[in-house]
Amino acid sequence: MLYATASRDFCVRYYLRLDDVIDPDILRKAVSNTAKRFPYFSVTRKKNEKEFYYEENHLPIAVINTDKRITLCSEETNYHIWAVCYYDDNLFVDFYHGRSDGTGMYYLTATLLYYYFHEQYGLEDSTGIRTLDDPITEEETHDPIEDLPIIDLSTVKIPPKTSSLRLMEESGFEMLPEIGKFFKIKIPEEKFFSFSKTNGASPGVMLCVLMARSVGRLHSDNLNPIKNFYVANARPMLNAKETFHNCIHTVVLHYDDKVRNMPLDKQCAVFRESTMKQIDEEKVRHDMTLEGSLSKLVMDIPDLAGKEKFAIHSVESSFSAATFVVSYVGRWKQTQLGEHVREFWIQSPPGFEPLLEVTAINGYFFVSFLQCFKESKYYDAFLEELGANGIEYEECGNEPVLTAGIVK
Repeated sequence: MLYATASRDFCVRYYLRLDDVIDPDILRKAVSNTAKRFPYFSVTRKKNEKEFYYEENHLPIAVINTDKRITLCSEETNYHIWAVCYYDDNLFVDFYHGRSDGTGMYYLTATLLYYYFHEQYGLEDSTGIRTLDDPITEEETHDPIEDLPIIDLSTVKIPPKTSSLRLMEESGFEMLPEIGKFFKIKIPEEKFFSFSKTNGASPGVMLCVLMARSVGRLHSDNLNPIKNFYVANARPMLNAKETFHNCIHTVVLHYDDKVRNMPLDKQCAVFRESTMKQIDEEKVRHDMTLEGSLSKLVMDIPDLAGKEKFAIHSVESSFSAATFVVSYVGRWKQTQLGEHVREFWIQSPPGFEPLLEVTAINGYFFVSFLQCFKESKYYDAFLEELGANGIEYEECGNEPVLTAGIVK
């Protein structure tokens, strides 16, 4: 929460195209029902000299007719940490990442779509969806980090930092004055899944490998290893599949000279094996124990300014090592909703490294290729890698990143 607030406006936008032009009256009713089902998201964020904190907010969730950027926790959004926008057949769900992650917001978005499609198309099947008929459980609201021990971090041996290829530095690019640029790529799901399986990879791991190969071709003379951060959902390893709290675990994948010279299937095997080791339950719980202990250390700092400084340093010192980042929440599970969704993109504010946000719904993977610079060098190289491997894809244009701002 501290990092998501102090460093920048760290909000996420779910960007969906539906079957038909959106009916605002039906949407408002769906949003109202969704808000009732997720009262822990009906909060505003406040601060004092010591901390940021959440406070219950009884105002309605804002439903705004726009495809432009909005500001959360402002009068425009009734001071809430999430809001819903619409424009023609486009539906946007904007939320503050400090409160929950992509998986947590999948739950909310599924409920919103269910109530909208219930009114619009008479949908009755609520399998796998949290509705008003389902009580809120302890497992849903409990933060699993609280179950882990607090340890003395001074006793933990921190491995030395290793060098990595930094793309903006290597290419001499400058940051855009706006949040970033957003390229859209649509890939047939069944064909890509089959291609990945043939090469011994999951779709998420395959995208990591393909992006690493793209960067490797462009920087074949650079001796620094390509370091890929692959964002994973830690809920299963924490025995907390229902929780709404942020449960992100970062897998680090190295594409060094040895891996560069391997054929595709061997590269996939290396990345797959490394991923499996890093998402092992014992490993994840150990890493999350360190995270929880670090958070306790931050929260013990007596003033807000000190907390913010520490949070920014601790998080950015970690992510500054990434060459690129891939985040894939997983295939959309509620197929009865997916059949009415034509496109599903995710916008997040990119850091200095390219970011691939990936969804899978209604027979397609939707890859949001996000970057903070204007040049399309790495995007073009990624498309070339897809084509070189016979992977079918469709470019769906590009546009500015329009994730929400948030009142500090």
